[in-house]
Amino acid sequence: MNNSKRFTLAETDYLNVIHIMQKLHPCRTRSDLKNCFKQDILPFFEADDAIYGSHDINLIKGLSLSVNAMDAVRVPGDQMPLVNKMGQYFISFPQTFSRTHRKVIAHDVDIPRERLQKEIQNFFKDHPQYSPLNIYPIQRGYESSLGTHDSGDKVTTGILRYAPNHKLWTRREIRLMELLLPALNGAIKRVAIQEQVKTHQALIVALETMDTPMALVQEDGRVPYRNAAFSHLVPVKSGGVLPQPLMGLVEQQKYRMKPDRRPDSASLRLAFYQHNGSTHRLDLTELNANGNGRDPAWLLRLDAADDPHTGLHRTLQTAELTPREVEVAILAGDGLEDADIAQRLFISAATLKNHFRRIYKKLGVHSRTQLVANLRSSWNPIAGG
Repeated sequence: MNNSKRFTLAETDYLNVIHIMQKLHPCRTRSDLKNCFKQDILPFFEADDAIYGSHDINLIKGLSLSVNAMDAVRVPGDQMPLVNKMGQYFISFPQTFSRTHRKVIAHDVDIPRERLQKEIQNFFKDHPQYSPLNIYPIQRGYESSLGTHDSGDKVTTGILRYAPNHKLWTRREIRLMELLLPALNGAIKRVAIQEQVKTHQALIVALETMDTPMALVQEDGRVPYRNAAFSHLVPVKSGGVLPQPLMGLVEQQKYRMKPDRRPDSASLRLAFYQHNGSTHRLDLTELNANGNGRDPAWLLRLDAADDPHTGLHRTLQTAELTPREVEVAILAGDGLEDADIAQRLFISAATLKNHFRRIYKKLGVHSRTQLVANLRSSWNPIAGG
């Protein structure tokens, strides 16, 4: 475990994160994304490989329901189905994600790397027909990972280190990935969607089959298409302009996604749209709807705000916590001690104490125990602590 006492990240770290964000922003194809990993992300994290795609986790039991690796940097394509099967045995990461509200965890800091070797052994015990020499990550000496998971989008990334790269993961690398994660997840979603729908018409056909409210939105707010679920929720005709309250939220999200802004906090404010008593979380993905790079458009999705992660963030945002205070509250709710929270966020003990003082006041609690109870009580605040 890294016991660094540094209270700030180096300026070069922030500059490198911004540089990678700018490299991710124009990614539109699988090749674009893979090159960005090879040339920028893996060298930055001193890692050897990356696997990314979708990962559905049962948040109650901490089990992997499905793993769908979209691509990998160095794993041969014909081994991806086997990698997906093997992923079901790497249970320590989904278990940790399920019992916390963290989006980035790593071996050495959150999970002993020895558990990975036990999980690998369990796979080969149940599948004696496979040899470690014939599975690329194992053949290369897979030793440890840094992993990400977004419970809303179910986007996941694993950054892998192979022998002889015995370097331990640190809180610094976790923090840097947290800052980079919104841009990385946006690029992965964009490439996955763009790959499936090469044209505007193909996108319309795909949206028609979706039960989730979704719409294609142009730069000026016009809606050339929305599916039936979106029509029932948002009063806008095809070709019309989004209602001003919703358009304002879209513009705010677009601004927050700009790749040249220094990410001082890993907790981006979620945008919520309320209509007729229902609350939905906005999810915005930039696309080139016609595949020519000249017609930017946005895929707007309105997810029901009923999952634990969204509910917690909504509670904290409603209490007007700042993004950094949200991070502190979430880590406290996960049961981390003050020293660990300060080290993960690269802030001093005095700064952390000031954050807690403001959090207590905003949430109407008076102690750490009341705060944790507040955050864990079905994600509903306890009035007065």
